[in-house]
Amino acid sequence: MKENNKNRTVQGETPEERFKELHGTTIEEWHEQQFKAKTGMSSEEWYINKVKSSTPIDFIEEHYGIITEDDRKLIKDLQTMGLNDEVIYVLLDYENIFSSIGRVHLLVKEMGEHWLKENINTIEKAIAYVKEQQRKERASNASILKLDTLK
Repeated sequence: MKENNKNRTVQGETPEERFKELHGTTIEEWHEQQFKAKTGMSSEEWYINKVKSSTPIDFIEEHYGIITEDDRKLIKDLQTMGLNDEVIYVLLDYENIFSSIGRVHLLVKEMGEHWLKENINTIEKAIAYVKEQQRKERASNASILKLDTLK
């Protein structure tokens, strides 16, 4: 049985540390457990199913509401480079999450070329790459926050 948290003093400095101290799991792990209980699959399995049943055009339409001829050309260019639709979908999603200025076709093509050089040619490799980039971003942000507290 869990210790009664009502009368405990929590030592964690960040919300993540306090949550883990109180609940024995990270916020991310807790969300994943809730998602799996609700859907019967992990969030990654759900995402893979979604990507495999969609196209890059579906992604653009869902997120931007309109598909331009430039969008169609971008997808065709990425396919011609050698990326498959599943990897293109993940690439567009990654760019959508991290770009603060919206979809920039030239940037997406450059990212596609980089993914090809890195041999990111399956949905699993694309997801692993995105997760690694997110981990690096979180670590970088944590370092910045710690530097700010030293001032």
